[in-house]
Amino acid sequence: MSSRILNWAMSILPFRAAALLLVLAALGALLPASAQAHAVLTSSSPASNQILDRSPRRIELHFNEAVRLVSASAADASGGRIDLQGDAIGSLVVVNLPGSIPRGTTIVSYRVASEDGHPVGGSVVFHVGTPTAGTIDVPQKLASPLAIAIWLVHAVSIVFLAVVVGGALFDRWLGAGRLPSSRHGRTAFIGVVLLITNVYLQGLDEIGLDLGFAGLQPLLAASKSGLAIASSLALLAIVLVSLPVNSRKSSLAAAALAMIAASLSFTFSGHCNVVGPRWLARACIFLHGGVMIFWIGSLIPLWRVSAPQARADPLLRFSQAIPLPFAGMLIAGGTLAWIELPGPDTVLLSIYGRVLLLKIALVSLLCLLALYNRVWLTQPALAGSQSARWRLRRSIKAEMVLAVAIVASASLWRFAGPDQLQFAEAAAPLSIHMHSDTVMAQLELQIQPGRTSTVRVSLLTADLDPLEPRMIVLRVKKPDAGVEPIKYTLVKSPDGAWETSGLPIGDPEGWEADVQVLIDEFTSAHLEGKLAPSDAEESAPQTGADGS
Repeated sequence: MSSRILNWAMSILPFRAAALLLVLAALGALLPASAQAHAVLTSSSPASNQILDRSPRRIELHFNEAVRLVSASAADASGGRIDLQGDAIGSLVVVNLPGSIPRGTTIVSYRVASEDGHPVGGSVVFHVGTPTAGTIDVPQKLASPLAIAIWLVHAVSIVFLAVVVGGALFDRWLGAGRLPSSRHGRTAFIGVVLLITNVYLQGLDEIGLDLGFAGLQPLLAASKSGLAIASSLALLAIVLVSLPVNSRKSSLAAAALAMIAASLSFTFSGHCNVVGPRWLARACIFLHGGVMIFWIGSLIPLWRVSAPQARADPLLRFSQAIPLPFAGMLIAGGTLAWIELPGPDTVLLSIYGRVLLLKIALVSLLCLLALYNRVWLTQPALAGSQSARWRLRRSIKAEMVLAVAIVASASLWRFAGPDQLQFAEAAAPLSIHMHSDTVMAQLELQIQPGRTSTVRVSLLTADLDPLEPRMIVLRVKKPDAGVEPIKYTLVKSPDGAWETSGLPIGDPEGWEADVQVLIDEFTSAHLEGKLAPSDAEESAPQTGADGS
């Protein structure tokens, strides 16, 4: 077995650039399918702001992907708060409620984690009988000390992984072939501390605690997430390059295997697995992360070999090997951005898009610097020009700064996903025609990305003349689901239609509408209809009766 590994390691040497690119791309097809990105609540039952005639027995939360329930609690306007029990089945979370919920407004807060460990918190508000006077505040935190710590440790961990693993591959493949030294034991210890800290902070965030020590509970919570697997793979990579070996071939094989493990660790966290085609996203993140580790890890060795008295062979070999993998890294990163963003017009509308623009700007500076190094400095430095070597060393220092900045900016994606649902194209409005003996109404229901709806009602008389009512009241209900009528008073818009927003309707199926038109002080009209009528009902609209 060991001879096969050694022969494989030796076989990659004559084909440095092509082999590195092909190995990373080929292994991308083997990435696991279980890693997910930020979960998004798509609907709930009861719906948010729904008014019920009796307290429900449970809350159903529907997400866009599989999640696990971390915690849930309920609070009412009297200040009472209780912890709730529940379970998750795929993308459905069921939270059990106590036997009796007091009349008024209740907020059920939940915290779930997607399979890659990203925690998501939210609340569902419903009313039993009637909304409680006053408001129950659910504060939203800005950047907390825990969030800053997560971002900082995550960025440092990636830079450390790149310096250790990528640097080892450079030394043993393109450099002097140095074997691991006694210092690698200290390196492995630092890696263990960083990675455990990263998982612990993730666990604190997952269970909803602030920055601090909370015993083993955060580790136990995070151990169920994909981040624990990613950290284990990263730790395996650090251990592989720290193993005491006596052969250059074995040392190179260990470094190559460490590079594969480190690249694979990126596939268990991030946003690539929430978009399609998934095989392409996985391959791209594997390739992008692997080449990034190698490139960042090569900067310190390159700075050493660029010294005036250093041998120029490693610089020459790196110059020959890096163009193809570097181009592959850029293409993979661009492909990820293209398939994760819903559209170019949404870039500035989300944190994800703004972070992407920042990363593109930093990578553009890096490309210009790399082009300057290759075209104007590398050849003179290889030819022995002392001034070119000094300028190259300064330029490599600038690359190090840019590398840290790029990793730090990309680590911000830990707190903001692409949010494809937020920017999904709005469906065409659902138009319902209703009429009575004296009034004709055209009701338009527009489903919003946040799973709520807006309603516009336009009125005419039976003779198709404009109608100016005194007031319009809309009631919507869903009898099959036990949803009692929810009342909305429509407001007249500048274009003459009557409208309201915030209806808890993400899917019109099963919902019914009752439009009460107060024509004058003595006359009113009721128009009733289903928001998602059957084919037969579409040709024969629902009607109501006039009253006075």
